[in-house]
Amino acid sequence: MARMYPERLPESALRDPKRSAERRVYEALSCLDDKFLVFYSVAWQARRRNAGARDGEADFVIAHADLGILVMEVKGGDISYDARTDQWSSTDRYGETHSIDDPVEQARQSRYALFGKLCDMRDWDHKRWLTIGQVVAFPDVHVGTASLRPDLPREIIVDTDDVHHIQDAVLRSFKHYSAEDRRAGGLGQDRLGLVERLLARPFQLKTPLGVELEYEDERLIELTEHQMMVLDWVSNRRRAAIAGCAGSGKTMLAIEKARRLAIEGFEVLLTCHSKSLAEDLHHRMSGKIPVMHFHGLCRAMAREAGIATGDADSLPDALLEAVDRLGPRFDAIIVDEGQDFEETWWLPLVSLLRDYEDSILYVFFDDNQNIYRRQDYIPGVVDELPFTLTDNCRNTQRIHQVVSSFYHAPTNLRCQGPPGRQVETFSYRGESHLIRMVGRQLHRLVEEERIGAGNIVLLTPRSQDRSALKAGTRVGKFVLTTDAPSSSNHIQVSTVHSFKGREKQVVMLAEIDRFASSDLAKVLYVGCSRARTHLLLLIDTDAPHAVKERVRQATM
Repeated sequence: MARMYPERLPESALRDPKRSAERRVYEALSCLDDKFLVFYSVAWQARRRNAGARDGEADFVIAHADLGILVMEVKGGDISYDARTDQWSSTDRYGETHSIDDPVEQARQSRYALFGKLCDMRDWDHKRWLTIGQVVAFPDVHVGTASLRPDLPREIIVDTDDVHHIQDAVLRSFKHYSAEDRRAGGLGQDRLGLVERLLARPFQLKTPLGVELEYEDERLIELTEHQMMVLDWVSNRRRAAIAGCAGSGKTMLAIEKARRLAIEGFEVLLTCHSKSLAEDLHHRMSGKIPVMHFHGLCRAMAREAGIATGDADSLPDALLEAVDRLGPRFDAIIVDEGQDFEETWWLPLVSLLRDYEDSILYVFFDDNQNIYRRQDYIPGVVDELPFTLTDNCRNTQRIHQVVSSFYHAPTNLRCQGPPGRQVETFSYRGESHLIRMVGRQLHRLVEEERIGAGNIVLLTPRSQDRSALKAGTRVGKFVLTTDAPSSSNHIQVSTVHSFKGREKQVVMLAEIDRFASSDLAKVLYVGCSRARTHLLLLIDTDAPHAVKERVRQATM
């Protein structure tokens, strides 16, 4: 059996009556011997010299270490071609006729685009000749033995008879494209591995382990089919917005997309609003691509261009002037937590792209996290409606239950995680009582439940100058720090806003009171969703009754 990517057809293909021909071909190709790799419904973007991105896609790509590559375009139904008008058409089972694109030209363009993409890969061996050809499949019709057009010889057609003898048909096509001495330009195992790395879509990201919460936190975060569709969806778009609830994997998808584009030879910038999130992203990217928060990016570019900078409001203009002097420098920009970007930031940011029209811009955002202001979302920058993620793959189901109660459309959210522990709520009265309570709960978590101090974060909606939980404050045997903990008695403290886009195994959310925010519900939405496996809520007795009631109902 051939190695198939994906191993099974997605539900979207199984249920779509328009893709029945693709299903037949998929089932047939899976019967090839085990030396074949078959990739279904693949898309890629190639960098053009002195220009923007070039799109490529194919119904199937068939790869073999000894034979080479075939790119296959599939057209179902009864097939017709009118030479006078140069128009192709297909008639479905219901007798309806539809105009279709020229399958030969589609396959040819995909073949050239894929070869160009492979040549752009850093480790590709250009010296060895490669057999790479195109094939057109008409699985619902009988073609016979004759060629259909000069550019469509019988050797590169797969018809309904060939579907039942697919190995012979594929080998016949490879033979057609072999050299005059009939030798194939094989990939070799090294280049076959590069093809697999480029076109094989699934990926997995592993979370850190806890101590007592190991069962929930040890599991792999397997992005759902709906989430995996995002990477395929944006592969055919140079600009796209991806909206998702907290915990839906937006940051993981942003990192994975940036990583893939960098591997494919693009100069990529990964950016966000928060400095702390940028530092976390830089660490997770291992320094392989530039990661900068927006204001840091503005200052760095202005400094390089010799431009003086003033307050934060002047930084977008400074960036725009710096680009005028230095020129653009990226092929692709990935924005995480895009809901925090001001409208005036987008033009200078996009000016960093080498080709304003054709370069790549992807924006990942949470439309429920606009805590401090409301604004139209990136007007004039991304024209299409956002692709929406609705699966929570970060939190346990009990944490998700609380988070979704503060989401604007909770019925649209799903959680695939383990049940997890019950969310804990505690009441306190005043700051001194709060300090004592935090100390007691930290002692229980670390000393009694054996949870590492580095796996806990204390979040507050208040800034450090207004909070009772300031860095340096001693709570029991522990000392609060805004940095990553450097010892076992240090506990990280952060504002809710600064911790956006990040996560911890255990979150203690405190200072929930009547002064917390003008929109405390959104603060709770963001803060609670930072916890992967356990959440503690410390609520002042003077907190708004409506908030306390919503928390009570969500944690029942």
